[in-house]
Amino acid sequence: MLAAPPTPETTPCDGLHTLPLYLGGERESLPTDCGSSSVLTAAQSRAHPTTVTLADYRHSLRNPAFVPQAVRMALIIGSLVFAMNHGKALLQREMDRDRWLSGALSFVTPYLVSIYGQAQCQIRRSDEPEP
Repeated sequence: MLAAPPTPETTPCDGLHTLPLYLGGERESLPTDCGSSSVLTAAQSRAHPTTVTLADYRHSLRNPAFVPQAVRMALIIGSLVFAMNHGKALLQREMDRDRWLSGALSFVTPYLVSIYGQAQCQIRRSDEPEP
């Protein structure tokens, strides 16, 4: 009789066993041995990282506690991205309206990503049980 093809939940060592770690899972949820008997428990296979909803994100955009870190990230990362993408055009005075708009997005994007990351971290901390 043919067996069903293995799934990532039953054979975590097919290359996807590190996925929970990248998605924010705990190291303890990963198998320590990738032998033939290594399978995830039902609780581990159902565990999903907590995500930020759109309402949470909109609320986080107005959270004054998140702004200083987000501004620092926007200035550092945005400056690097701006320099890579528009540095030559800026030095050669070839910046037009579209380039300035694109340059502004070089700073806005890391700001928004930083806010999202901080909101994600806050939600995860609030879901952790108190010791």
